Amino acid sequence: MALMLSFSAWSQCGQVSLIGTINGWAGDHMMTRDLTDPTVFTTYLTINVGDTSATGIIELKFRENKDWAVNWGSAEWPTGTGVLNGANIVVPEAGTYFVTFNCTSGAYSFVETCGAISLIGSFNGWADDYYLTRDEESMNDWTATITFAENAEVKFRENAGWSVNWGSADFPTGTAVQDGANIPVPAGNYKVMFNCATGDYTFVSTVGNVSMIGEFNGWSADHWMDRNATDPDKFTTIISFEKEDAGAGNAIVEAKFRENAGWAVNWGAADFPTGVATNNGANILIPIDTLQLTNDFLVEFEYVQVSGTVSEANYKFTPASGVISMIGAFNGWNGDFPMNRDAQNPNLWTATRSWYADSEVKFRENADWTVNWGDATFPTGTGTPNGANIPLVAGTYDITFNAATAEYSFVENNNVVGEIGLVGDFNNWGANGELDVNLIRDPKHPNYFTLTYNFGSSTGILFRENMDALYENVWGGTFPGGTGVQDAAQIIQVPGGLYNITFDANSGDFYFQQLGNSVTAPKVFAMTVNGITNETDWVINQPVSKVVDGTAGETPAEVQFGLTYNDEYLYVGINVTSATPADDVVEIFVDGNKSGGDYDDSDIHFTIANDGTVTVVTGADGVTPIGDVNNSSATTYSVEASISWDELGVTAEEGTQKGFDIIFADGTAYKLAWNGGTANYESLSLLGDVLLGQLSCGCISLYNSTIGDVILRNPVDAPTTYVGTYNLDVAGGVAFRKDRQSTVTWGDDQFPTGTATVGGPMIPATVDRWRVTFDCLTGSYNFVQTPAAAASTAYARFADAPVTIDGNLGEYNLEYVSDLVVVGSVANNNTVTWGVKWDKDNLYIAAKVVDANVDLAATGNPWDNDAIEIYIDGDNSKDGAYTGDFDTQLIMDVVSNNADGVNGTDALWIKADGVPVTNFNSKWLTTDDGYTIEVRLGWDNFDFAPGKGRIMGFSLGNNDNDSGTGRDYQTVWYGTGSNWSNTADLGDLQLDGGAYEYYVSIFENNILNNASVQLYPNPTQGNVYVKTLGNEFTGNVTVNVVDITGKVVASTFENLTGSDNIIEVNTSNLTDGIYLVNVLGTNGHQAVKKLIIQ
Repeated sequence: MALMLSFSAWSQCGQVSLIGTINGWAGDHMMTRDLTDPTVFTTYLTINVGDTSATGIIELKFRENKDWAVNWGSAEWPTGTGVLNGANIVVPEAGTYFVTFNCTSGAYSFVETCGAISLIGSFNGWADDYYLTRDEESMNDWTATITFAENAEVKFRENAGWSVNWGSADFPTGTAVQDGANIPVPAGNYKVMFNCATGDYTFVSTVGNVSMIGEFNGWSADHWMDRNATDPDKFTTIISFEKEDAGAGNAIVEAKFRENAGWAVNWGAADFPTGVATNNGANILIPIDTLQLTNDFLVEFEYVQVSGTVSEANYKFTPASGVISMIGAFNGWNGDFPMNRDAQNPNLWTATRSWYADSEVKFRENADWTVNWGDATFPTGTGTPNGANIPLVAGTYDITFNAATAEYSFVENNNVVGEIGLVGDFNNWGANGELDVNLIRDPKHPNYFTLTYNFGSSTGILFRENMDALYENVWGGTFPGGTGVQDAAQIIQVPGGLYNITFDANSGDFYFQQLGNSVTAPKVFAMTVNGITNETDWVINQPVSKVVDGTAGETPAEVQFGLTYNDEYLYVGINVTSATPADDVVEIFVDGNKSGGDYDDSDIHFTIANDGTVTVVTGADGVTPIGDVNNSSATTYSVEASISWDELGVTAEEGTQKGFDIIFADGTAYKLAWNGGTANYESLSLLGDVLLGQLSCGCISLYNSTIGDVILRNPVDAPTTYVGTYNLDVAGGVAFRKDRQSTVTWGDDQFPTGTATVGGPMIPATVDRWRVTFDCLTGSYNFVQTPAAAASTAYARFADAPVTIDGNLGEYNLEYVSDLVVVGSVANNNTVTWGVKWDKDNLYIAAKVVDANVDLAATGNPWDNDAIEIYIDGDNSKDGAYTGDFDTQLIMDVVSNNADGVNGTDALWIKADGVPVTNFNSKWLTTDDGYTIEVRLGWDNFDFAPGKGRIMGFSLGNNDNDSGTGRDYQTVWYGTGSNWSNTADLGDLQLDGGAYEYYVSIFENNILNNASVQLYPNPTQGNVYVKTLGNEFTGNVTVNVVDITGKVVASTFENLTGSDNIIEVNTSNLTDGIYLVNVLGTNGHQAVKKLIIQ
């Protein structure tokens, strides 16, 4: 209880960040909480010259949990005390600062230092920085160990840029100065030390990285040693040998030391356990006891330079215990609590642990009963092999155990939290005797815990202390991390996968960091396996780039893949750019039951050659994967494959995991892998993780070959339901389809209601005006007749040529009037006539107002003055509130357009919480009897795909201010005085004339260039880069980012020349979700790629 009170007292703030002109007051630079005092936060902050406000000032503040509810500021610099909602902290100049902040007292300090320090020079082509490590105790001191294969000229620089760099002609020591000479460094291995405050540097000649190699690792995989922090010539390691490591017929393990994992410099000698190893000396003969599970040694190595290239090494092997752990009644004598080996004494082991109940315990080696110790005394004693159980009394203790003497002690420690475990769906919330999965306590910070754990499926989780049955001492929150709250209702929803989990009991901070390679496979309705990765469900962004065999050279193949699935199949899509595709082979590995280890009947390894040949290498009888290849150019091709879940004998449940990997073989030259390597041929233990994700309906449209795609929209309260109103004037069947592609279509032979199925027949819809409803999950649909009422339906007439926005309305038929008084009691004394036109790019709106009293001197809000108001429900959902995706209210008012008493600004007021309207022109023209307005709106503002018979929600109103005190009354064409806030009150605007569809549909024959476009990073949290491969896209290229409803939310334009171009698209302001990136070239080429923003 005392600890919990301490926790509650300390945990006065959540996570703290810095925000300001450094990140446009829109992002947060997170600070690091101190593991000892949770009220203290620190960070290194680099402020660039351009990180200023419009007035050239650098300002920032501290705030809590990325929110303005709690923020701190002050006018003091460089130290001060921030107060809640205080002034912005003004930073006098750009630079790098070590920032400290106390969230309880508000005290802060900014200490100037340097940014990241690196070496650059001829050794890396003056192009790729080799970074040094900052000293934890002295922030201006930096060190690194580096090997120069040949003589080099180098410099130090800051933040990988040339604005701050240091050099000097002196070697091996000197004082570097800004823009100084290159430092001449002879070939060799060095420990480099640099002080960025003084410029002082030192290059100390030493040995390269040292490893051990021998029979124990097949003379092929190096066991690396740890370099001493102060003496770069000394190395240590703990190494463990098993009886299988010994040579045939003996109890000897042969081994050597070598430099930089190569045989050019190696050391050996015939002596053991100590000796002097010489260059190319004999193998060291290490005797082992084959009756032991392991033979462990502390190995010490000291490099000695003799002369020139001749060197030797002093070495020593000291016997050490195997890994020591504790076991007992507290864990059902099943599973071991690990202890920590002392850095100086390899036989001394320590731990801190809490027991909430008495328990008998023992110490044992290597998690096995072969060697174990116990004794009948507590809290101190000397264990004997196979001795009595130690009678531990409940409490929290610092534990020590010496494996050499078997002495042990338990010293009470009441200043730390109890054991922290995970409880959740994955272990039935502790029911049926299932234990919490305990995290591992950090030996230096006993209230900080970590754990690496694999969740086989998605699960709800809480952190829990000492398996508290009342769930009072638990922490929950939001995935993937934050400051936990002590509330059992705040269950953390964790997707399946392998994670490194951290938890700080002092503050409640936690984080789930996914480890290794993992990918989410979205659930789909169907995919066509033809080798053409053109379906919009593909997110092909997982790089297959790790060289696992052979030599890849400077320009290896570029290989990326993506996965989808449904109840029947796992689908694999792969895009490849390869100089010589003919000999390429793609190898696919699936662990259907995620059992790892040896192959069983639920696993498969198969290959797809470039000619499309599919070969099962390992798999049960009857497993027949399907694959195909499409060679889109001489160097680019795509691969698709499907694997039947039923043939693997497994099911595909959302939120569960499967094992997966890909190896790409470029003939016999080299192999690339996604996660594992050539070990995949024998074992599935190194495969990556595939999380089976959720089903997304995407963009749903009503379709036939004549009318094209009429996009249906989601009402805000029905995420799987799609609705729309359409005037169908051609006989013939219609279907619902996904993402404007024929891969997934729904149909049925019933009308006007029915249940459509994927791949079903065309729905026999008849000519009429219909309100259409469709549910993409159930397939249910309904067509309800909605005849065009004269009072509530207006028609936009097709424009044969673009309309000039000049206020002269001769191009329009002003066939509608707005004379329905909906606000105010004053009689209508204006005459308002209006009309609408459209073409493939724009909607044009024009209104003429006859008003004898236009108050050019009025002030105030646009809606209080003489004005025209336009209301648009872009998706015609009629669902009430205006949304930021499709809807808007626009006002052309006298104040905005006649601020100087004459025609001038032509300003358009745009509703702040509606759709962002960026593509428009507007005009106000004062006339002898009133005024006219004219507005052009690009369809891309609403992502409305124009075409004959398509309908959007609409109305047009007029505000009249004759009294000079604000709006006297308002008239509208249709609706109520709530048109500005309620789209359900609007009428319909139907497009008349023109073609049925002008949208460049995403048909299969338009998107065969997907393999020629890459997106990175994907997923992204900021901007995304579009890389065009080869010469498929040249000249003027437009990149549109489209949200899942079909709305263009970001766009850019580039003129590309040559090959392999990169286009940057600003997506930093988009909300998390799935988007389509549509790349359009004037040469007719097109690509559509899926982008994830998170």
